[in-house]
Amino acid sequence: MAAKAADYQPVKRENHSTVRVGDYLYMWGGAQPGLPEVHNNEEKKSMCSVMEVCHLRTGRWEQKPTTGNPPLGVRGYAAATIGREIFYFGGHCNHDDCYHNSLYSFNVDTFNWKELSPTTSHHGPMMKHHCGMIAIKVNGEDYLVVIGGWAPSFDNTPKQPGAQYSEAKGIASSRQRCNEIHFYKLSTGQSTYSLY
Repeated sequence: MAAKAADYQPVKRENHSTVRVGDYLYMWGGAQPGLPEVHNNEEKKSMCSVMEVCHLRTGRWEQKPTTGNPPLGVRGYAAATIGREIFYFGGHCNHDDCYHNSLYSFNVDTFNWKELSPTTSHHGPMMKHHCGMIAIKVNGEDYLVVIGGWAPSFDNTPKQPGAQYSEAKGIASSRQRCNEIHFYKLSTGQSTYSLY
């Protein structure tokens, strides 16, 4: 017997985020049962092309399909909101040492993904996960600020002048933590870093 829509609950997961826009919570990605340990394939794209939505007034969850291509950094990414857009930065790809520094937006009215800045190892922020991201307004302009993070030390962008990087010890000895601070100006699509 199929479960009623009111009985729907998202699958268990970790290393995801849930953000609020209006009267709704939007939960996406994370490590979850059956997520393929590959860079990209149809099964992974299918699993990541849905958004879990909770209506706060009723407590009812539902799973909704999305359009466009969702981020490949599905675990440990950072998220922040501005208006009706949710922004996603970085994340781990769920296989090997594959980390991202891409920036995506998700529109809660159209349920469409849009890549704003692709992953690249040629400029910062470093390809990472477990960083923070906040939305701020400066002189009437919207910015996203990406702070800190954790990633491999052997496959990454040039170090940010003035930032600190520390090698992890033990099992994760090829990883590093950082205190990078990057500002992304939404109106121009330009990323700059903070000087210390």
